[in-house]
Amino acid sequence: MKDVAVILIGLNAKQYVIECIVSLQNASWREVTYDIIYIDNGSSDGSAAAVESQFGDGVRVIANPMNLGFCPAANQGARVANAKYCYFINDDTLAVDDAIATTVEYMDEHPDVGTVGSRLVFPDGSEQYSGRKFPNLYSAVFGRRSFLTRFMPNIKPVSDYLCKNDLAKGDPFDVDWVSAAAQLVRTDEFLSLDGYAEDYYYWHEAVFCHRMFQTGKRIVLIPASTIIHYEGKGSGARPIKSQRFHITDFHRGAFRAYCERHDIVTWSPHAIIVGASLATRGALLLIIAHMRELFRLAGSSLKD
Repeated sequence: MKDVAVILIGLNAKQYVIECIVSLQNASWREVTYDIIYIDNGSSDGSAAAVESQFGDGVRVIANPMNLGFCPAANQGARVANAKYCYFINDDTLAVDDAIATTVEYMDEHPDVGTVGSRLVFPDGSEQYSGRKFPNLYSAVFGRRSFLTRFMPNIKPVSDYLCKNDLAKGDPFDVDWVSAAAQLVRTDEFLSLDGYAEDYYYWHEAVFCHRMFQTGKRIVLIPASTIIHYEGKGSGARPIKSQRFHITDFHRGAFRAYCERHDIVTWSPHAIIVGASLATRGALLLIIAHMRELFRLAGSSLKD
């Protein structure tokens, strides 16, 4: 049995997947033993064949005939992993130095921790704030990508939600949830919770972390473990139809996760207020997305 199985899920992101695997093989692992499992979710760009051709027996490839979604594919990888830990990583990432070994060693030393996340950064080194508090009313307005947050990045609701002060200290710290783009968990504990909730697309990691927390385990971000994340570059292009799905599912998932987190009935007054607020926010983002598409099409027509 290996110490960790790195489970990489990809969809139509061949070059990113190859670069990610190269970074994994070139990483510093110290005494940590590892396997790499690549789950291809029905890619049409030859990703699975390219990985098999370039890496041979160095990577276990599971090629699904269709896109099962991230959560089912991640759970699929965990079920076949022969390792103490599973480290889930997105296809558009690069492992930096000893990032994964650091998470494994930390979990070995802290049995009270149920899952840890790595520090995700953009290629230019700017933060993605991959360990956060659970969303509240303020974070719905001052979210990570909010227009207002860009102009007021250091106000208290933003700093608290994104754990900016803790991150700046550089030491491991407790959070409510970490991103599944770079997340380590003990394989047996992951499977005991039935893995990631397969009825979620967005918010699955927040839901999983909440369920892990309910078992009495801590959720921790490790700033010293750094993963470069291109974010949104994997899984192919996102035309307007895809954007509609992502916006709608994001807000639907946020509503369901909020209700589970706070143990409120779906049709209670509390839930109705939250649902109406999220529906309004989602509708505004859909309008913006369609307006951008119209401007893009108009621009293309003018060029022709």
